[in-house]
Amino acid sequence: MTKKQQKLKTPPIWIVIAVILSIFIGIFGAIVGIDKIRNYYHPYLFGLIFGGIGVIIGIWFSKKVKRYIAVNPKTKQNYVTVILFITIGFFGVSLMLGSFLNQGLSEIDKCDRYQVINKYRQESRFRQPEVNSLVVDLNGKQIRLVCSRNYWFRTSIGQRIDLCLHKSKLGFDFISVTYDKK
Repeated sequence: MTKKQQKLKTPPIWIVIAVILSIFIGIFGAIVGIDKIRNYYHPYLFGLIFGGIGVIIGIWFSKKVKRYIAVNPKTKQNYVTVILFITIGFFGVSLMLGSFLNQGLSEIDKCDRYQVINKYRQESRFRQPEVNSLVVDLNGKQIRLVCSRNYWFRTSIGQRIDLCLHKSKLGFDFISVTYDKK
């Protein structure tokens, strides 16, 4: 096999870099997107819809670019790994863009002071993130909100905190803790 034939059998370097970068961009996008949906009323439904859209687009895109990426028999045989990398990228970016879009299209419905009924904290351990939660009485209904560590320590049970209820045009309403700065 000549060098020219070997060169034709390897994908261009920019495609290899793009596929590898897509997984890191997807992980970063997923982290940002999940962090932004932590106080949504229906975060799992939001993740299922926008994550599902990202997975579908990722699979479709990876099938479209297969002829440019899978130029040798080994890559053609193990193309599922490439599909996985590309799909993770689209999944994360879709979650991040969906959360930005939802928050951008939302309007403040009501800002008021609500009473903290309970609070609990999950310490950071091996493979477990730290979670600081406040349980708030929201018009007779108990709602759990995630907040930052500093805000959690500054807040006590029975204290009234400022919350804003947001209505979104996409249908994914959420609550923001007014003075909680990360």
